[in-house]
Amino acid sequence: MSEDGCEGLKTVQIDDAGIGSPVGGAAIGALDTESGTFRHRLIGEEYFQDGKYAAKEYQNRTTEIVADLFREMGVTRETYRVEICSGHIFDGVRLWLDREGFSWKSVKIEGRLQLQIEDAFADYLVGIGVPEKVRRVEVGRDQFMYLFNWVRDDPDRRVRYCKTNGNKWKTKWSQRL
Repeated sequence: MSEDGCEGLKTVQIDDAGIGSPVGGAAIGALDTESGTFRHRLIGEEYFQDGKYAAKEYQNRTTEIVADLFREMGVTRETYRVEICSGHIFDGVRLWLDREGFSWKSVKIEGRLQLQIEDAFADYLVGIGVPEKVRRVEVGRDQFMYLFNWVRDDPDRRVRYCKTNGNKWKTKWSQRL
């Protein structure tokens, strides 16, 4: 949606963490850039396993989460403009923002929100038993391999936390356990 008429509006940013991780679902967060208020929710790994993933239910759940976060934070189209990560997990959110009449734009989220949402996802990982060391492993390939090896150390108990929806999981990663 156009940025016209956004003068005087506060900004809320939306980002995710964990979507590229082999373990866990994803964390969805919102940050009021003026007040510093941060809220987040988790999408369970079941949304990234066969069935629900194919039906793109994770996108519906992401939209529900953003709507809930906005209600909690008092974000309205009259008082806020939205900066949203360009990731596909937010495809449904962007449609919802249009339907609700928000002014928004897709941006690369950096800085405070990115750090906070990555920390929230790391908290989740530690909560399911991943060692604290995960917080010091760089997000991306290094963290992917660290988490894959964590699963491989005890696959009978840990595969249930994996995103098993993708072809790579089925043809490559699951074969290496």
